[in-house]
Amino acid sequence: MSYKLTSEQLQAYKEIKETINFAEGSAFKKERLKKEILKTIKKTGKVDYHVFPIAFRWNLCAARLRMGRFDNWDGWDFRSDWSMTFQGYNGHKTKIPKWAGQKVNHLVVLGEQGVGDEILFASALPELIVRLGYEAIEFQCIPRVQRLFERSFKIQCTDRRKFEDINEGDAIVALADLFMFYRRASEHFPRKPYLKLDPQRIDHWKEWLDSLGEKPKIGIAWKARHGSIPVEKMMVEDAIYINLQYLNHPDGKWKEKLPKTVIDPGVDPLTNLEDHMCLIAALDRVVTVTQTVSHECGSIGKECDVIRPTRGTGDVHNSLWYYGTGNIASPVYGSVYVHNTIQDYASSRKRRNRSGNVDRPLICDTNQLS
Repeated sequence: MSYKLTSEQLQAYKEIKETINFAEGSAFKKERLKKEILKTIKKTGKVDYHVFPIAFRWNLCAARLRMGRFDNWDGWDFRSDWSMTFQGYNGHKTKIPKWAGQKVNHLVVLGEQGVGDEILFASALPELIVRLGYEAIEFQCIPRVQRLFERSFKIQCTDRRKFEDINEGDAIVALADLFMFYRRASEHFPRKPYLKLDPQRIDHWKEWLDSLGEKPKIGIAWKARHGSIPVEKMMVEDAIYINLQYLNHPDGKWKEKLPKTVIDPGVDPLTNLEDHMCLIAALDRVVTVTQTVSHECGSIGKECDVIRPTRGTGDVHNSLWYYGTGNIASPVYGSVYVHNTIQDYASSRKRRNRSGNVDRPLICDTNQLS
């Protein structure tokens, strides 16, 4: 007699299948592993996530999030070596207790490893402020975002410190862990702008862009750690293209030459992130691969098309859950749309240009940023 999976078992198996398909390895080994897991589900009636290696648990978590399931964050702790150290899996202990959602007078929020992650997960700070108030929060973050975050959230921002040097505070929490508290369903993502830029710098860039001509001004970025796309293939519309790409890798792994068809505004996001974002706010729209530029756009409500680079064209292949699966409106940002391929992006732009709104994500008014 055949065994029919319950809806919960079927959902768990779908997550596991996606994780296996995403992972490296031969097709034969992947199919064999899927069959073994399905056999276990049928035999025991459940999936015990704790029996999986920590890397697999993280990939399972990322698979659930990519599919829009935010009710189960098991494996989130294993998203990075930094997070595992913070959670104490390698024996490290913090001097003040981890935050569990309770009211405290002084909560130390630790920023994430990259500036893109800090921008992304900072979207949960407004909910934290409602819970604790402005005065109770100390956000330890990357120096180049401190002024921007202080203006946007009206909280104290300080330099990041080593775990062992954090001695003050009632509790401590990693910034990304706020999503486990405040993002338990897709409707919990506000998908609205939350960072406030300097309006005078936006006006400066608008004036500069106007001087370039009447064609639409489109920001473009074509390379990231996850991969790259030939810049010419991304230029599917008759427009003036403005460089948003960081041309030198932060770790010196590569240097990128500026194409002749792209105008360089002379602002480096690695040294002046806020002015880079003010330039983005002044543009008509942006097209980019999966990199920090997409977070800059989403956080200020700038229309942005993100194209997934071909697997194998970059240094790493991460589980970028926040880009979802397929050709979709971003689950996190209201102004960002994600495409699988260049062809998908080009087709989407043609439909949008014909109809004015087909496939267009929710666009937020950047005027409210001031």
